[in-house]
Amino acid sequence: MLKPPPIESLASRLKLRHLQIALALRDAPSAKEVAAAANVSESAVSKTLAELELQLGFKLFERFGNAKRPTEMGRQVLPMMEAVVAQARGLAQAVMDVRSGHQGELRIGVATDMGKLSLAPLIHAFNQAQPAVSLDVQAGGYRAMADLLQDDKLDALVCYDAPDLIAPGLGRLRLMPPQPLVVVANARLSPVAGRRRLTLKDLHAQPWCKPRPGTMMHDKLTALFLGADLGLPPLGIQMSDLLLTDEFIRRTDYLVMLPLAAAQRLTGTGEAVILPIELQEHNPPTIIAWHRAAERQPPLRRFLQFCGAPADGPPIG
Repeated sequence: MLKPPPIESLASRLKLRHLQIALALRDAPSAKEVAAAANVSESAVSKTLAELELQLGFKLFERFGNAKRPTEMGRQVLPMMEAVVAQARGLAQAVMDVRSGHQGELRIGVATDMGKLSLAPLIHAFNQAQPAVSLDVQAGGYRAMADLLQDDKLDALVCYDAPDLIAPGLGRLRLMPPQPLVVVANARLSPVAGRRRLTLKDLHAQPWCKPRPGTMMHDKLTALFLGADLGLPPLGIQMSDLLLTDEFIRRTDYLVMLPLAAAQRLTGTGEAVILPIELQEHNPPTIIAWHRAAERQPPLRRFLQFCGAPADGPPIG
């Protein structure tokens, strides 16, 4: 019997094609069929088997009349070779999935109310089509989320198209156009809901659901009242959660400033009204921002295509 090499040396010398040929010889009637299936010569098949048996230190097959059959040692190791080949196929499939974007991780931030409304159907469609891509969706203030994107802790950010995101190296894809900003109140509980004409001074004394500092809507609300020589409304609470804000408008006399599309979710049920005051303010377009250097990462590329980027060529923005 041939002297077997040490484990580390043997493991490094074994090749996948050796194992594949051995398994094919086990299952095929003759080396001729194996050679034809592998598109090599019979001598190449014999040479590959000889190389493998030399590395193993024993014969895998023995003659039995005109046929061949595994040796006792061959019967012990051939099933393990089959498992290794199956694992290699699984690895190859996983590699293909990662390269094509069917598998991987995607970190998405959302920093706007409009982003929260528009992102859910996109995430749902993407998750249905790419279930093997792990999605981590985070929500937070605009500046905090923008910092996470810049620090490469997010792959993409749904936010307003603000000047501080217009930077070299960032791509941008528009999800929604600008929306006019309106003030919404509970149709029954708010004392200003029935008024025909209102001014910012009238609204300043009312309780508000105020956006948290660091958000785009906070900056808009602050600028609105400062432009009328008023400070930020003193009454009310700071809140960043859209659904919780909805509940306050449905159940209390608090006011809130929202993009029109978000406001229409409340007014459509009759529980709330848009107050008769023209703010002359719009929020910026809602966009997805990402680092151009990362846009070829397959999961991100596929997600951008779900959001409207062209399938061939660089994304929009």
